[in-house]
Amino acid sequence: MKKKIDLTVAITTHTEGLILHKTMMSIFEALDRVEKSGYGYEIVIHVDNGDNATINYLDRYKSDKRIRIFQNSFGDTGSSRNFAANKARGDMIAFMDGDDLISPNWFLEALKLVKKSKKDIIVHPEAILTFGMDQPNILTIQRNSRLPKEEATILASGNLWCSVSLARRSVFISTPYRRLGIGYGHEDWIFNIDTIQKNIPHRIAGNTVLFYRRSENSRLSSGNNDGVVIPAMDLFDLKQMATVPTPEMDERLKRAEAEQDEDQAKKKWTARRVYKGIRNNKYLNFFITPVAKFTLWTMGRLPKDDSQIGSFKTIVPDWVIKEWVAANHTEPLLYPYKQLLIDATLYEADAQSLIGEAFCRLAKMVKKKPDYVFIVPWVVRGGADKVLFNYIEALKEKHPEWHFAVISTLPVKNTWADKLPDCVDFIDYGNVAAELWSDEARDELMSRLIVQLQCNKLHIINSDFGYLWIKKHKKLIEAEYRLDVSIFAWGYIEGSNFEAVESYANPRLFDIYSAVRYIFTDNQNMKDYLIDVNAFDEKKIKVLYQPIKDMEVVSPHEELVEEGKIKILWAGRVTSVKMPELVAEIGKRLDENKVTIDVYGEIDKTVNKDIFDDIPALKYCGVYNGFESLPIFEYDLLLYTSLSDGMPNVVLEAAAAGIPILASNDGGVGEFVQNEKTGILVEDYKNPKEYIERINEISKNPKKLSKLAKSAQRLLNKRHSWQAFLDIIID
Repeated sequence: MKKKIDLTVAITTHTEGLILHKTMMSIFEALDRVEKSGYGYEIVIHVDNGDNATINYLDRYKSDKRIRIFQNSFGDTGSSRNFAANKARGDMIAFMDGDDLISPNWFLEALKLVKKSKKDIIVHPEAILTFGMDQPNILTIQRNSRLPKEEATILASGNLWCSVSLARRSVFISTPYRRLGIGYGHEDWIFNIDTIQKNIPHRIAGNTVLFYRRSENSRLSSGNNDGVVIPAMDLFDLKQMATVPTPEMDERLKRAEAEQDEDQAKKKWTARRVYKGIRNNKYLNFFITPVAKFTLWTMGRLPKDDSQIGSFKTIVPDWVIKEWVAANHTEPLLYPYKQLLIDATLYEADAQSLIGEAFCRLAKMVKKKPDYVFIVPWVVRGGADKVLFNYIEALKEKHPEWHFAVISTLPVKNTWADKLPDCVDFIDYGNVAAELWSDEARDELMSRLIVQLQCNKLHIINSDFGYLWIKKHKKLIEAEYRLDVSIFAWGYIEGSNFEAVESYANPRLFDIYSAVRYIFTDNQNMKDYLIDVNAFDEKKIKVLYQPIKDMEVVSPHEELVEEGKIKILWAGRVTSVKMPELVAEIGKRLDENKVTIDVYGEIDKTVNKDIFDDIPALKYCGVYNGFESLPIFEYDLLLYTSLSDGMPNVVLEAAAAGIPILASNDGGVGEFVQNEKTGILVEDYKNPKEYIERINEISKNPKKLSKLAKSAQRLLNKRHSWQAFLDIIID
């Protein structure tokens, strides 16, 4: 009579080669205890896309009646495990990977727990000791699960239990591992989420150890390096997560908001500074998995009551050390040398909750599932932000039923966020993510947010973080999302004396080009640049001239505001790219009795705050709140200076206000300010002499200003009307 099979040990293998032998020796030793306790077992080995070394090694077991070997080419871990589960004959299944080892007590202790339980449970080893590749060891202590609502915050940001597990066969059949699409991954993590959602408890077999082998082709490592993310899960439903209290994070965000000022460079990122202090650790930069990625945080949280071994301290419990020593006879890489015990890092599962809390905080900002998602650096006063508002209003006019989400990615005070219409949920990701300790943690938070929003229409406008996130997850974006980007101009590399060019196009847009549907820009000059420099497809680039919608078009002055004197307006952000030194030099060369310049705008921290002082013909008037807030009827001419720009809003706004324009021929400016037709264009735009000459010409013939302004308004009405924008916008 055949002995009843109580346990099937299912081993999934790939390209382990001879390393599989150490796994098998470890399994045989543990199964010896199972057999001596009166339980029957079998071993099912499933080879998925195995190499010759692995297949040749397994030849030795072909005649072993305890072992059945199967080969397939699924190329998918979940499918491999599901196949093994369906082939299993045992009442219970224990899953193992082909390169790990276990303590001899693992199978028996786990089997006893399942036998004893009246309800379905899934059992894992208590400890995971990660080793190999000459990197520091990490000790993970796993714990029993709690109620689903209590685990959601932690599971939203990281895996709580390893893939080595033991449960009744019916559990694995009724809750199979998911076969995931391109860009999705971490089958074990997803399986754990699915089972927790079903309220199937995860339990720990006390004093048992999994020895997890770190390797260059590690499945978890490669999955993370490929930028895979967890798909949308019911456990992380935004409405549900929004109900989770986050008092500590709310208080921290309030303090951070109180500390914010206009100089964002002074913002304090305590967690980020801690991360920078250890980011050069070779191990931490390589082995980022759902089990190990939060080590950055836990390194500062070692227990204060470490157990004593001789004259040194270690976080490793005595029972782990005992199993660690015993494993040496199977795997010589395993031995608790003194220095390893001193250097061992403890990973605590609950340390992950900070990402989960951040996700709950973001969930509170989402009132409705969006139909369109914008990713921007901030929502403040500026040209790019007006583009955002124009897009939203136009898309809403075309699709009245649509709802929008705007995700800001920088930790700043978003002064225009309250101007967004009711159809928009503003998600202040930048300030919430600033609470996290590493770029990996911030990436994980963004991944969870984007996936759980369940909207496949994404649009990036000038967000560095958005570009980097897309680059890391490009496979997912190509497979599941429709991505558009808006790009307006190139800039100059700092320190290059305005000679070396940089832009969102190189390398940010270049790196994600295959995932992009359309590239929108507000000027033909930028389109030509993208084609000439990057060889982008012309059909993929769309020029959408931005509208001037809310400003009333004012008839230009027929005469100078003040007879015999030209009063010039300069308005914009006072940054180095706007050439404030040039403006100051122009002011110094003007006769204050004939020409004056009023400068409006916030002075950037990179610019000397006293740059406009003691210039009789020039007056700095401070910050302004939009062009409409300026005393526009006092001015005869707009002076616009820039080294790099697209189609500047201030030029269009000046035209609407009836103010003639004198501008540098940069970027898309010349498409609107056509010399001696719709304005005056300065070709040698770094030379103050040419500006002075053009101003002097105007003073001799001021009547032509009105003619130029009227021509500019005709072009404005034709090309920059709201209807023209609606006619060409692509949804």
